[in-house]
Amino acid sequence: MQKTTNLKIALAEDDEDDREFFQEVLMTIAPDATLKFYKNGLELVNGLSENIEDLPDIVFLDLNMPVMNGIQALEEIRSKEFFKKIPVIAIYSTSALETDQQKTFRLGADAFLSKPNDYRDLKSLLQQVIETDWKNKGPEKLNFVITPE
Repeated sequence: MQKTTNLKIALAEDDEDDREFFQEVLMTIAPDATLKFYKNGLELVNGLSENIEDLPDIVFLDLNMPVMNGIQALEEIRSKEFFKKIPVIAIYSTSALETDQQKTFRLGADAFLSKPNDYRDLKSLLQQVIETDWKNKGPEKLNFVITPE
């Protein structure tokens, strides 16, 4: 099981309402978590590059963002050796297309989440992600898409 206290989480999401919703739900699950927002993939990649000694425990990426989208950010993150210290890249997107799921899996994402609009569903998804021991979980296609319990 992953540590659930003092988590450092990064969220790359261009929609302010989605960022606020994510933060509200996350704080009910992990009130002592540190959450850092990025408005696009380029901000995320630059932010990670500037803080190599203090990488997040989990990164959530929206696929559809301006400047650098989630797919491009994922490719950049997985291409750099020092970013591979990050235990998990979870894709947080409204896209549930099988092609997006396959592409993110191929590029090294650890999970794919379809962005819910329901509070309970988001809470269930975040709880599952936070409680997963990502360091000891290998990439499994069978469990790649996480759905609300």
